[in-house]
Amino acid sequence: MPGRRRLSFGTRLVVALVAILLLMQVATLLIIDVAVNRAVNRQLAARLDVGDRVWHQLQVDRGNELTQAVSALASDFAFREAVATGDANTVLSALLNHGRRISADASLLLAGDGSVLAGTLDGDPAGQAKALAPLLAEAGARGNSAGVAVLDGAPYSLAIVPVMAPQRIGWVAMGKRFGAQATRDYRTLTGLDAAIVVVEGTHWRLVATSLAPEQAQALASMTEVPHQARTEALAGRNFHLRMTTADPARAGAVDVVLLADVDDAMQPYRRLKQQILLLATVAAALVLLVSVLVGRSVARPVARLAAATRRIESGDYAERLPVVGNDEFADLAGAFNRMQDGIAEREMQIRYQAQHDSLTGLPNRMYALAQLERLLGRHDRAGLSCAVLMIDLDRFKEINDTLGHAFGDSVLQLVAQRLRRAIRSGDLLARLGGDEFLVLIESTDEASASERAWAIVRSLEEPLVVAERQAQVSIGASIGLALYPAHADTADALLRRADIAMYEAKQAHQRVAVYQAGRDESHLRQIRLIGDLGKARERGEFKIVYQPKVDLRKRQPAHAEALLRWRHPEFGPIPPDEFIPLAEQCGLIHDITRFVLDVGLAQVAAWRTDGLAIGLAVNLSPMDLLDAQLAQTVARLLRTHGVAPGELVLEITEGTVMRDVKAAMATMHALRDVGVRLSIDDFGTGHSSLAQLRSLPVDEIKIDKSFVMHLDQHPEDTVIVRSAIEIGHNMGLLVIAEGVEQQGSLDILRDLRCDMVQGYLFSRPLPAEDFRQWHAAFEADRISASHQDEPAA
Repeated sequence: MPGRRRLSFGTRLVVALVAILLLMQVATLLIIDVAVNRAVNRQLAARLDVGDRVWHQLQVDRGNELTQAVSALASDFAFREAVATGDANTVLSALLNHGRRISADASLLLAGDGSVLAGTLDGDPAGQAKALAPLLAEAGARGNSAGVAVLDGAPYSLAIVPVMAPQRIGWVAMGKRFGAQATRDYRTLTGLDAAIVVVEGTHWRLVATSLAPEQAQALASMTEVPHQARTEALAGRNFHLRMTTADPARAGAVDVVLLADVDDAMQPYRRLKQQILLLATVAAALVLLVSVLVGRSVARPVARLAAATRRIESGDYAERLPVVGNDEFADLAGAFNRMQDGIAEREMQIRYQAQHDSLTGLPNRMYALAQLERLLGRHDRAGLSCAVLMIDLDRFKEINDTLGHAFGDSVLQLVAQRLRRAIRSGDLLARLGGDEFLVLIESTDEASASERAWAIVRSLEEPLVVAERQAQVSIGASIGLALYPAHADTADALLRRADIAMYEAKQAHQRVAVYQAGRDESHLRQIRLIGDLGKARERGEFKIVYQPKVDLRKRQPAHAEALLRWRHPEFGPIPPDEFIPLAEQCGLIHDITRFVLDVGLAQVAAWRTDGLAIGLAVNLSPMDLLDAQLAQTVARLLRTHGVAPGELVLEITEGTVMRDVKAAMATMHALRDVGVRLSIDDFGTGHSSLAQLRSLPVDEIKIDKSFVMHLDQHPEDTVIVRSAIEIGHNMGLLVIAEGVEQQGSLDILRDLRCDMVQGYLFSRPLPAEDFRQWHAAFEADRISASHQDEPAA
């Protein structure tokens, strides 16, 4: 239209590109948002499914535990006599005392028809009898029952057991009130919140919850009962809700609302979306800037300059810009070409200076290392070998200190000239720094490389003439030789081992030394440790420390695990993970195992004489299971120290058995014939199948500490530990958990009916005398605690 300004091509291009980018970003964000919401919903639904099953299993376990506790009262002779004779005071006293003993909140005696004869609740007995009628009916059919009922408006987890004398003369009902502690325990176990509610018609009443007060108030104010799973906003936070029955066996007036925090689940994704949004904003700004530049009318000349700049950036200076015409672009192209030539020249100088020694003109360490790495790559593909000669001048420091640095520099220049003449044309000569030089020889062997090294030594025997000082100086050299791939397969290792050989030549005054395996630092330490390992016992460097394994049912230490420690006179404490493999390699492991058994059994015998009866546990090495005489050795040591075989537990890792199943099985059966107990250590970290585990002649399994140390913080570890305990118990094995460091982990293991525990929560490994003192203190605490648990007379 006339008078209307048309948008330029550059502007239209900018608008189009930005619009396309924005549409793509919006679409991407929408897709990500939908995918994230679906993923979170599936995740929360799965968590609630697991939480539902966990709640029901907890209720089943509570019911079984409560049934056993109530059965103890119902079978008490004095209580049955009081019920039979109608002694109300005695019955009520028994209900109160036993209720306190098992922490029950409600204790009732019911007649055969279900009416309440006596109880600890102050409410309406008729209402209580009505609420207990369904459980009583089930008890009449099954002999006893456990479940949930509402008594006087409050929910209880109850168990009903008959009172027999010998015919049924009544029923005992005892239970614990549902409260906030149950919901908090459930949250600790599963990470989900829970709310216990009593449904009253179309409304509900909140009894207890693990939610924060503001969320709890919002939940209590909901008017509609959420029978179907859904997402609900509670005081500014979103939760995924699911209703389940408090009693897994029957639906009733008490339900549980399981809640998964949607906001917590979405938190990682929110950060991701914020990062994506930030990147999208930056990308939009960049596209806008680039579009403006491209849309300008001078795009073609600028593009040529940009391309030339990129060539220079990549190091390509060969191609020049065409100079066309006499305008400003031609002047710019000519200036650009002159600048390119100057940059190329200066870069060549800089590269040369960066890769060469300024004093001698020889390649430096950086250049030599790069060339060595490239050479190793070529030789690796071709299957060839090469050699590195590390050269260090003798007496150079004396010359430098006596005659000055200028004279020393002249000597280095003359040495560089001698070395150039001594090497062959295909060899690389470099100065590494100070008075150290390097020669890299391609495609050679040890004999040829040694001959070349001696030729270099001979070339430096003739005195050097320093013309400006009109002086002569004699200087020699020590050379270390390392071969690829015989001595090392990397450039750094080859240089290091050539350097080690050079120092060996200098110290031994050999002039030329070839690297020998075991001369680097780690090999030297291992060789030293292996040499000292055989003498450590005679020198008294070995010490045995003991860590208790506590029986949870008896609440007392059952075994002391003997652990070997080595304090080296020079290197200090040596970790068992370092010296045990060395002992296996050099064949000393059998002697070490016998030493630990001998000292440990002697200590157990001494403790028994002192009044401390405790078993011993000892770890076996994989090599021990290959010792055909192990069972005889163990039997002899048991007889020597007068220790019963059943008091010794030998611990074997899963991986140890799997190395050679046939040999391991033979040794294990021989040990079982002796009468000792066998334990699978680090259970859960090996590769044995359940079928293989079932065939092993073992008495117990020890769950690896990686699953136990943070048991109270990682619910997924609880699932693994529960499974391991159930597997062990189903196979008739004792189950021990090692690595117990937190009280919360101990409480979980006790609830899971783990047999024994071991870890720093009880004690670190202790010397024998300290262990005896610890045991005495532990027993004193245990006896004191048991006296406090006894009811008052």
